[in-house]
Amino acid sequence: MKRLEIILLALFVGIGLLAIGCGGSGDTKETTSQDQPAESTPGEASKPATKQAAATEPSEAGADDQGAAESKRPARRRRASRPPPVRGVARVQILTETRVEGNEVISMVRARNVSKGSITRFTASEYWYDDQGNATPGGSRTHRKPFLPGEVIELELRTRKNEKFYQNQFEFSHANGDVRATVVKSLPKPGEE
Repeated sequence: MKRLEIILLALFVGIGLLAIGCGGSGDTKETTSQDQPAESTPGEASKPATKQAAATEPSEAGADDQGAAESKRPARRRRASRPPPVRGVARVQILTETRVEGNEVISMVRARNVSKGSITRFTASEYWYDDQGNATPGGSRTHRKPFLPGEVIELELRTRKNEKFYQNQFEFSHANGDVRATVVKSLPKPGEE
């Protein structure tokens, strides 16, 4: 009796896993013999008839599935309307400001994307040098969202204050290449474009 129970349990688990594996997307609909056309020729596709029957008959899942499907559509449109990312050299305008607060040196970098595409993982790195030109530790910051054309962003770089700091230099990059930065006299604050 124990063997029979184990075999039946394994059979049900196997059928369940097979059902999940075959129709696991959740938005598939079962077709019955009524959904299929009576006669089909080799040139005739049965998919349109199935879709039409599924559209006219109410689904078993109800309005919840329809609401979920409708909520996915606008997200696809938003992603499709985003400009493609820049490959190679991206162009930005920058404005920098450096100040000392306590034992930290804070550098604010304001940047505007003037490229035709979005910039992925825009990174600003700050390098400090002493009066002899020797490098000292600096900071780096990455903008994680896509940097859209015309958008203005602000990155704050914080570095521990060092008495040897004499001069700083910024370097910019992105996930798909380098950045050509042009220094400008003024840029609007983010959100004021």
